Amino acid sequence: MSYRLDPAMPMSEAVRRVAFGELEIAHGALAAPPERHSGVHNARKCLKRLRSLLLLVRPGMPEPVFANLTDRLAVIARGLAPARDAHALIDAVDKLERETGPGPGQVPIQSLRAWLHKRRHAAEQNLERSAASDAMRALLEVRPALAGLAVYPDDFRSVAKGLRRCYRAARQSFQIGFAEGRDDDLHEWRKGVQHHWRQMQLLAPCWPSELNARAEAARGLSQILGDDHDISLLTRLVSTPTMTFGSLDETAAFLKRCRRRHKALRKDATTLGERLFAERSRPFAERIEAYWQIAANSIIESVTEARPDNVVAFGDLRTPRAG
Repeated sequence: MSYRLDPAMPMSEAVRRVAFGELEIAHGALAAPPERHSGVHNARKCLKRLRSLLLLVRPGMPEPVFANLTDRLAVIARGLAPARDAHALIDAVDKLERETGPGPGQVPIQSLRAWLHKRRHAAEQNLERSAASDAMRALLEVRPALAGLAVYPDDFRSVAKGLRRCYRAARQSFQIGFAEGRDDDLHEWRKGVQHHWRQMQLLAPCWPSELNARAEAARGLSQILGDDHDISLLTRLVSTPTMTFGSLDETAAFLKRCRRRHKALRKDATTLGERLFAERSRPFAERIEAYWQIAANSIIESVTEARPDNVVAFGDLRTPRAG
C-alpha cells in the first residue's frame, strides 16, 4: 500500500488504510532473518511514518487515543534502536573520513570504527535473541487500536489543523536551532523536518508536482541534519573522559575534522531551511487545504460525469431511474 492519503476517501478510512499498510510492511521487514539489518531499518522507517501520520490527524482524535498509540509505537522503536544506531554511527565515521579526506585524526577514526563494530555485533545478537520477535508481537497487538481509528470531523479540517501545528513547530525549531546553535536544538528541528517530509508525501495526491518536490527537499534537509547529528554523537563519544581512541593530539585533530564538517553541513541546512520554511504556518496550511478540496471536488466531478444517465447512486448500490 502507498504512503498517500486518498482525496476520494473519507479521511478516517484513508488514515486507516495508510496505517495498516505501514504495519504490514514493518512486520514483514522484521520477519526476514537473512536481511535482518535492512529489515530493522525499514521497520523503523515505517514507525516514523506512522508517527508523522498520527501527528497530522491529531486534532481530530481524542488525546488519550493519540497518546496511547504514539507511546506504544515509541516502545517498539526503542527496542529496535540499538542495532540501527550502531550501524548508523559506523556509516557516519566512514562518511566523515570520505568528506574530510586523509590527514591528522586517522588513529581515532580507526579505533572508533573498531569499537563501533563490536557494539553493533552485541546489538545484533540481542536483536536475534529477542528484540525482533518482541517488536513483531507488539506490531500485531497494536492492530486492533488502529482498526478503531477515526478522525472527527471526517474530512480535511482536522488535517489542516494538524498540518499547521506541525509546520509551525518545525519553523520555530529552525529559528531556535540556528539562533542558539546547540546540537539538541538542531536535532529537535530535524524531527520536525522529518515529519514535514512525510506529511508532504501523505498529502501529495492533491498536487503531486509541488508536494513531491517539497517532500524531496525536506528529505534532503533531513539527511543533512542527520549527518550533523551523527557528527555530534561522534564528538561526544570521542570527548568522553572514560573513552580513549588516540593520543590527545590525535583526538584534537579528529575533533577539528568534526568541527569543519559541522560548519559545512550547517551552512547547507540554513539555506535549505530558509527556502522550505519561508512561508508562515497559517497561509501554508490554508493553501494545502485549498489544493486538497480542489482535488477532492475534481474526483467527485469525474465520478459524476462517468456515471450513466439512467443510474442513480445510493450508497454502494446503483438502481435504474424510474421511467
